Amino acid sequence: MSPPARRGPLAAFAVLSAFLAAGLLLSASTPRVDPEDHHAKAGSHHPGDDAEKRGGHEAHPAKEHTEREDHHPEVHSHHHGDDATVHHRFEDAETWAKRFEDPARDEWQLPDRVVEALIDRPDLVIVDIGSATGYFPVRFARAVPEGFVYGADIEPGMVHHLNDRAAREGLTNLVSVLAAPDDPHLPRRVDLVYLCNTIHHIDGRIAYFDRLREMLLPGGRLAVVDWRPESERGPKHKLAAEVLEQELVQAGYRVAARHDFLSDQYFLVFEVAAE
Repeated sequence: MSPPARRGPLAAFAVLSAFLAAGLLLSASTPRVDPEDHHAKAGSHHPGDDAEKRGGHEAHPAKEHTEREDHHPEVHSHHHGDDATVHHRFEDAETWAKRFEDPARDEWQLPDRVVEALIDRPDLVIVDIGSATGYFPVRFARAVPEGFVYGADIEPGMVHHLNDRAAREGLTNLVSVLAAPDDPHLPRRVDLVYLCNTIHHIDGRIAYFDRLREMLLPGGRLAVVDWRPESERGPKHKLAAEVLEQELVQAGYRVAARHDFLSDQYFLVFEVAAE
């Protein structure tokens, strides 16, 4: 897939602002989901699933489920360059919610420690790419009462689900937006970009994160949590931390921190490299 052309910051901002407004109106008109039915996981819609139907090849961020990947249908790709290592759809938010929001996940995901490691101010602006049902976005929103959190997901059902959840839980500083495979459609620049079990779903990662640097505020960070190759959880074809580091260096970043308290995942924080 050829990397999409870089858009100018002002033009992109205008388009994204209009897009967000439309998205919020769409969400507001959507019937609220019954509280007992809530929870889901950030949906991933990928090229291998419907390339014939769409006549093209697309990438897209999405979250991975919390159990062994071999229990669910997927398309494993032959890894070429910086393209996705696995293709998987997450369309039915209500079905995936039972897995992604399972309290047992807390035992190995250690979400409170992850959030604590990243939040150094109560006014941060954060985006979770592949936000799914809001496992991390909800926690971020509570940790930055003076800031704002965006979820970004390419599955419309996940976007609606998270916006419904934010309204139900009174989180006025959390909004989910509909992302594109090659663009998270951020409404404004942010202090922190966060991806959990998502980055291995993205095609053309070097170009993707090169473009994303324009959306980081001065001093902004990119944090990635993803599967260790030796872990029995996650997809069979994982993206090794050393490969990711090499790709992000090419995209204009440098490693700012490495956290090793997660047993199944690596946790890396990047910042924009000095030019």
